[in-house]
This record gives sequence, structure tokens and C-alpha cells, in this order.
Amino acid sequence: MQPWRIDNNGPKTFILATDGAFTSFTPQNDQIWECCFDQHGAHPFYLRTTYNLRARSMELFPSFLIGNTRFSQPGQFHQPPAAEQVLPDSIRIKAAPVPNCSVTFEILVIAPDVLVGGIEIQNSGEDYVSLTLELAAVLSPMHAGVPTHPDREGINRILSGETDALAPVLFMTGGPSAVSSPYPALSIPVRLNPHANRQLTWALATKENREVSLGAARKTTAKPWRQMVTAHAMHHAARTIQVRTGEPEWDAAFALAQIQAQNHRVRLPESEEDLFLRARLPDSPIPDRQRLKHLDDLTVLEAIHLAQVLLPANPDQVIQNLENILARLGADDRLLSPLNGQLSPHPFKACPLIAGLFLQVYEIQQDPELLAQAFPKLLQILATWLPEDIDLETDPAPAWEDPRQLQFDTGLFTFDIWSEAGRGLDIQLVESPALLGMLYLETTALQRIARILGEKTPQKSLKRLSKALKTRIQADWNKAQSCFAYRDIQSQRFSSRELYYPGRVQEELNINKVFLQPQRLHLQLTAADDHTRTLFVRFTGEDANGQLLEETFKQGSVRWVLGRTHLTTHRTYTRLHTISIRGLKPEDRFLLETADYSQPDLSLLLPIRAGAVTDDQRQQLIERIDPEDDRHHFGLPETWQGLHPLPDDLPLRVNVLWNTLIIQGLARGGERELAAALFTNLMRAITSGLRDYAGFFPFYNSKDGLPCGARNALAGLAPLGLLLELAGVRLLTPYRVALWGSNPFPWVVEVHWQGLSIRKDGAQTVITFPDGTTYEGDTERPVLVTPNDS
Repeated sequence: MQPWRIDNNGPKTFILATDGAFTSFTPQNDQIWECCFDQHGAHPFYLRTTYNLRARSMELFPSFLIGNTRFSQPGQFHQPPAAEQVLPDSIRIKAAPVPNCSVTFEILVIAPDVLVGGIEIQNSGEDYVSLTLELAAVLSPMHAGVPTHPDREGINRILSGETDALAPVLFMTGGPSAVSSPYPALSIPVRLNPHANRQLTWALATKENREVSLGAARKTTAKPWRQMVTAHAMHHAARTIQVRTGEPEWDAAFALAQIQAQNHRVRLPESEEDLFLRARLPDSPIPDRQRLKHLDDLTVLEAIHLAQVLLPANPDQVIQNLENILARLGADDRLLSPLNGQLSPHPFKACPLIAGLFLQVYEIQQDPELLAQAFPKLLQILATWLPEDIDLETDPAPAWEDPRQLQFDTGLFTFDIWSEAGRGLDIQLVESPALLGMLYLETTALQRIARILGEKTPQKSLKRLSKALKTRIQADWNKAQSCFAYRDIQSQRFSSRELYYPGRVQEELNINKVFLQPQRLHLQLTAADDHTRTLFVRFTGEDANGQLLEETFKQGSVRWVLGRTHLTTHRTYTRLHTISIRGLKPEDRFLLETADYSQPDLSLLLPIRAGAVTDDQRQQLIERIDPEDDRHHFGLPETWQGLHPLPDDLPLRVNVLWNTLIIQGLARGGERELAAALFTNLMRAITSGLRDYAGFFPFYNSKDGLPCGARNALAGLAPLGLLLELAGVRLLTPYRVALWGSNPFPWVVEVHWQGLSIRKDGAQTVITFPDGTTYEGDTERPVLVTPNDS
């Protein structure tokens, strides 16, 4: 169904698994396959798996011998192998070894432990074609096992093997022979008359023993699997947005993102509910019983990013994600993050950014009941961040509980304790413009929901909160640095370095330092060897009123990581008298400094996304963002140099999820040209990751664009929704389209979905609705278009 061919030189990621739309999920037997294109290997394309790490590898691939030539590399082919149709559970590959002879290879994951497929060889010329087809299966067992080898069952020749209580069997129709050189394979000679073709069917079953596998493989070859592929293709075509831009690699990336999203979707067998797995790859391990309870681990930020490729075609899946998230609501109304929440002794909450996603679905479905059911829970979640009695003019603002809540990689090194570059400051002790921005977005979204539902009482309190939050965000504007910045949660001041004191550990450090402003203190202790220490630390000093302060840290409150521990005082000092340290060795070292929160990071731009900035602030912020800057060549990095040099060993990452949020904020703030340029840079990283590393990645190195993090992570999917928003198009249904502004890209954007066609060229838009009616007009001003407006 896709309007493209993908070969080894283009963007690609072909993960094949049972399709959650048709088959229930079996976690203990979720065999995942990947179709790989190999430019320099011994075969031009192949399927591979590890059977959930129960084998070192299992590879399946065809081979063609014509005369004395074995076609094993793309360069030998008259037409190199390319994917012509890709679905979550199937793929069709076509190639031409020689002129007038084409081969079509199809694969369908018909069951978690059964593959089926077909090989069609067609002679389109006037001469006879003679070749030998081999279908190889190469198993490298894990621990005890038997590699695949030629085997026999009655008159049938098969390949069989064993690995970790699994017994793969390859069966093929047509009466093949079985060979062992150069690979274990089923071999069959093919001779075609002019304009003739031949079809063969094969099946690979991997069950608990050889007999069961062989029986399943035989039965499967008799099933109408081609009709199943056609039905699956029609199902997904109705739920896929096709875009055509001036960049063919973008088009492939957006199509693959939608397919990959469905690869992560599984249907639980008992509840018949859907969920999206964060990881579903050929080498994903079988989840143990404890992990089975927490397979639903999609975070709020990931759900928002996933909606970029699910909406508007799959609103039911977004609703299911939202319901799964709300189902985690605890008895104390805290919505815990699945990144750590259920298992940690100190669980942290999910990002407060969910109400806006409910509104996105409502705009599509126009179902107030969806909002009515969620509204009370959303208010409860908000209250865990902003209690009813909070006074944001005088009370401390809510703070992050853990840097992992933001899903950065290296950009929050100021608060990181796990890496060499981490400084280990306590993020709970700072006021974050990003958190305030999320809460502002949440309160404004809840106000809108309240208006839709006619709930007047909550509107007043929500309006008060949003106004107070916007004022608080404005207070986080650092005029000296012309950007938003962290403030100390107690003193409400921006940090300034007044003390930086390294040295060898002493039991008593007499500091006697008077500070110009109240300062929080940070002490880093580094062991000279690999052993942890039984530690006791005491700070003594004075507060802003001249009252004596004393803070102690004992072993139970100290965490050693990589031979270091970080201690941040819970109080601010105007005078530091002494620090007592017990339990360390003389060769251990310390670094004492005033807590410095001045390091900028990408989350500090979230007030732009929240619409909580003045025109002057927005202008000052965008002056720092130059798409032509080498530092922004692959997107905006998670952090950059602030008042102090960055650590030498700090890798700078581009975060796809956060880039999407910020670029979207710039576009909504009127900076469409800048947003489009940054989006172009981000797509450069995403398409290179697909082209060179066959996957979507959540992070990329800002210097060279090399991918980082888990391959095919949901947080790395190409943001299709952002492309459409930049082009000034919002799809609601095939008969309702919102348009605005000019297309900022240098080429036409075309969109096709369920008979709807849109062509956006500058401000000129042409729409053809599924019923044949058309609309044409200038869309500089926002307009909602239906067939009645044609």
C-alpha cells in the first residue's frame, strides 16, 4: 500500500511481530523477527531473531543460483531487493537477479511462533529461465542445542534444529531437496517458459518439539495466508496517513513511524485491552513474572509523542493509552511514573501533562462523555501537585522529585548521580520553569474541559491557578542571562557561585565563609578506591536571620555511585562555619561549593510551548536559536554551555521527544519559519538513523548525528503530527479539516487518508473529500473546512 520502494540505501526498519489488531499477545512466546538488508554480507536480505534470547541467532534467507553465479550481494542484481509493502506483521520484497526475471518474497507472522510466506518467480521475457532456489535457515543455538540441518519426514525434506526447548522446522511446498552447503537449505530447481511464473509456499514453525513444529508448518502452508495479508493491508491503510513532501526519505520515515507504532501495540489475551510496549525487538528477553505486572510502562511524555503518529487515524488507541495511564492512579491520587514508580521505595510522579491529550481526542471524536469520565481524576492528579490551599505568591512551588521524570539523557547532568559528568545536585530543591509550564498547560486544558462540560465551579479555581502559575513562570525569567532559569525553592533566588573549594578530606573543615545571598551548599565526596564508606557529615552555620543552623547526613541518607556521593543541604546559609566528616580515609577527596543551578537545559524552553512568555522574552530566546549553527545541525541539544564550561566528557544529545515539544511551541508562538528549519534539522538525524542504523532512536549526538538509546523506541518516532501542524493542516476526520497559515517548506505537502486528499502549496490549499467534493482557497486565516464549505 505504500507509495515507495525501500532498498538498502533508504530509511528502513522492518520489525515483524504478531499484529495486535488480529492476534492476542503471549509474552512468554512473543517471537520477534527483523528483516535486514545487508549491503556487504553473504545474502542481500534476511530474517533474523534470537527467540527472546533463547538462541544466539536464527536467520532465514533465500538464495538464487543462475548458471554458476550465486546472487548474494545487491550489486549483483539487475534490480536490487527492495521492500514494496510493509505491515506490522508482514513484508513483501521484490528483486530481479537478471533482466526479465523477478522474484517476490513475502513473509507473514501468522502466529507468535509460526512464519509463513511465499516465493514467486516470474519470467517476463521471451527466453527460458532456469535457476535454483534455495531457502536457508541457519540456527546458532544457545547453550545446548542442535544447529539446523537437513532432515526427513516421510517423502518430505525439511530443515530442523533445537535450542533451549525450542525446535524450529522449515517446510516448503514443491518437493524440495535438502542441502547443507554452503548453508542448511531447502533447494528446488525452477525452469520457466516465457511469460510464466511459479509460486512456492514455505512455513517456519518454532514450537516445543520437532513433531509439533512440523505439524504446524504443514498446516500453515495450506491456510489462505495471502488473503490474510490483503485483509491486514486494508485494515492498516484505513488507519495510516500518507504524506508526500519534497523529501522522499521523510515520506518513508513517517510511514515507517506509523507501522513501527503498531509493532509495539499488543492485545492482552484476558482483558482484550491494548497497550504499547516500550521495547519489542528480536533480542527482547522473555519478561519474568514481576515484569509481566508492569508491561504497561508507557509514560505520559511517551503517550504524547506516540499520539503524533496515532492521531487522528487511531483515536481509540490513544484513548486506551489514556485509560491505562489513569488506571495507575493510587489511593492517594498520585499518578506514579512507570519509569520507577511501582518498584522504588521513593516513587516519583508522572509529568502533569495529560489533560491536553484528552482534548486532542475530543476534537476528533466530539464525545463529551470521554471528558466527563476523566475530568474528576484529572483534577485529583492536579491537586497532588497544586493543593487547594496553595498560595503560589508565598508558598514554595511544586518541584520535580527525580530528574528521570523529564526523560532526558545527559542534559540534566547538574542533577545526575549516575555518570562521571554528573554533579548530583538535588532537583527537589529547585523551582523548574518546565514543571510550572506543564502545570500551566494542564490548568488551561482543564479550564477548557470544564467549559465544555459546563462545570462552572472548577473554572474559577483553575483560572486562579493558571494566572498564578503564569506569574510564577515570569518570575523565573533571568534578565541577566536573557532566559528562563532554575531558582532555589527556598530563597527564590537564582544561583550564583560564591564558593568552590576542592581538597583532601579532613575530619573538620573550618570554613567561616559569609555569603552575599542565602546559599544552598553542595558537597561531593570521592573515595580513593572502589569501596564505599560509612559516612557521617555535619554542616554548621547561620541562616538569613542569624539563627544557628545544623544539618547532619548519616549513612542511611547517603548513596554511593561510581565511588562518589553527593550531599545537598536542605537549608540555605548566609554563613557557613564548619563541616565535620567522619568515616572517610585521608586520601579521599571532597569538593565543597555553593549549589549552582545556572546550567541551562532544553526543558527551560517549555514556557514557549505553554504560551507563558511575553513577546520580548520570546524574541530574546529565539535570538539564541540559529538553525544554521553547527550545534543545531541535528536539532536542539539537551544542554549547552551556560555560565561555566561543560564537562569535557559530557556527550551532548538531541532529544527527539523534547525537540518536538519545543518546535511545536515555536510554531504556535508564530515562529513558523524557525520551527520548520529546526524540524528539518531534526529530520536529518531521524532519517540518518533509519538509513544507517535501521531504527528510530530517542537521542542523537548533536555533533555527528549518531543515534543513542534504545532502537525503535516510541520516544524516537518521526513526529508526523508536527509536520502537519507546521504545514498548517490538522486532520480531524476525513470530512473535517482545520487549515491555517502558509506551508513554510520549500515544496508542496500532500496528505492522503481514507479518500481525503490535501495539497498545501504556500497559503493555497486544495482539498478533495472522499465524496468527491472539493475545496480550494487561501488559508492564511484559520478555517474549519467540511464538504459543506466546498
